Amino acid sequence: MRLRVLQARNFRNFARLELACGPRLNILVGDNGQGKTNVLESIHVLGQLRSFRGVGRAELTCWGEEVVSLKGVVEHPAHGEGLTLEAAWDPQRRVLKVQGHEISRTLDYLGRLSTLVFCADSAQLVKGPPQERRRLVDRALVSLQPAYLSLLQRYHLVLKQRNQLLRGAKPDRPSLEVWNAKFVELGADVMHVRCGYLRRLNRQLMRLSDVKLGNPTALQKLYQPALGRGSNDQGIAGEGDGVVSKADLAQRLTAALATVERDELRFHASLVGPQRDDVGFRWRGHDLRSYGSQGEQRLAMFLLLVAMQEDVESQLGMPPVVLLDDMISELDRQRRDLLWEFLHTTPAQVFLTGTELTPELKMLCAEVSETQVWTVEAGTICQ
Repeated sequence: MRLRVLQARNFRNFARLELACGPRLNILVGDNGQGKTNVLESIHVLGQLRSFRGVGRAELTCWGEEVVSLKGVVEHPAHGEGLTLEAAWDPQRRVLKVQGHEISRTLDYLGRLSTLVFCADSAQLVKGPPQERRRLVDRALVSLQPAYLSLLQRYHLVLKQRNQLLRGAKPDRPSLEVWNAKFVELGADVMHVRCGYLRRLNRQLMRLSDVKLGNPTALQKLYQPALGRGSNDQGIAGEGDGVVSKADLAQRLTAALATVERDELRFHASLVGPQRDDVGFRWRGHDLRSYGSQGEQRLAMFLLLVAMQEDVESQLGMPPVVLLDDMISELDRQRRDLLWEFLHTTPAQVFLTGTELTPELKMLCAEVSETQVWTVEAGTICQ
């Protein structure tokens, strides 16, 4: 998968952005605050229809403007070398187009430009709130399986209805039982998809940990489904845990609802379910959040990025576009060597930002064929 051409109008600090992208490595250099990250963000929004910074469309709009447009030409094995994607919006509506034809459903647009992001604060995923780790997993799944977005939307509609019932002074019992059944059915589906993805990702992490660190179990990613008190202590991790079926997850979720029923009526909210799931990290047998150093946490996030890239390639038959924002400053010398190795060997198209073209980057340009360097300054970009 390659992004050949990127065009943007009124996106962030770019009134106009035109980029003929290199097929392998694209390096964007410039001082902080000039718009390097905005270029990466525009690529991500074009493909995923949302910002990796967690902001809405209003924040992506150039100051004083109303209409924003993004357009890209993508090489995609399943759709040929000239797949055109367009996303435009104003305060009233958003318009999506594929090959010039308007698309009414988001589901029919997604999956044509897959991206993976590692930005300066990615290491904070380890210690940050659970919703950020859930978002990371869900974004990856939507990129791999666009239909997963529909499942999530249906689940959250049921969750909303259930919470409205719980907020009542005396919830109607028959209605609550109906919504409980739907909540369990869709909730178990979401948990099952997340569990399968994380189990598969752990196989990639096991291989990477063995090759890079000499220990196949150095890094594990644990799925911790929200199924009531004490259910998240161990999590669901490696292949040795066995396959957790949807029926088993539905049974666990039903039992959890019965356990927390009194508390839910008191707090007027759903206290178990996928909306409260978490993802933990185990580093050399210990909780990375509590016992890992900052360097170990950054290394773990980098290995996770590589594992996710390899998973996309294995599932779709092509690597995603990789976006690395100010990553060089986030790694020490030893761990930076892993980054150089990745940049030399990955088949993925990479967009990398930095404040200057360091000697290491100059050497990388000389050693990696089809590398392009761009200068970004005050919302303008030139080669």
